[in-house]
Amino acid sequence: MKRIFHLFVAMIMCFSLVAYGGNTDSKGDTSTESNQTQQGSETGNTAEITIDEVAEKLGFTGGTETFYSMIGAIDGKEYNNGTVELYQFEKGSEAYKDIINGTGYLKAATHKEGIVLIFPLGEPENAEIIDAFNALEF
Repeated sequence: MKRIFHLFVAMIMCFSLVAYGGNTDSKGDTSTESNQTQQGSETGNTAEITIDEVAEKLGFTGGTETFYSMIGAIDGKEYNNGTVELYQFEKGSEAYKDIINGTGYLKAATHKEGIVLIFPLGEPENAEIIDAFNALEF
């Protein structure tokens, strides 16, 4: 009887995890930009610019998606063959505060309005890129 009860409880737990797991399909019909806007409006931090627009203004090439969700970002891509990365966070999030304060997994080279510029480990910081980022208006 105990085995049947434990099996029943385990099945209920599995079904509850599946029910609350959400959709992780990255090929869905919703775009990253619309997700950013929706998440931003829920917290009052509507994104005025995307990381792709920042990358374009800075002349970056590429745009390979990173594992941005692991660090609490809304979006994240690496550019210029992986020598520079841009991430977008909700402005008031703990993850954003950790990154800009240097207490997170990554250290921000510079940041503005929820967008963070990072040079990956092993890549030297480029003062010209940092100055160009800081000069952007958004």
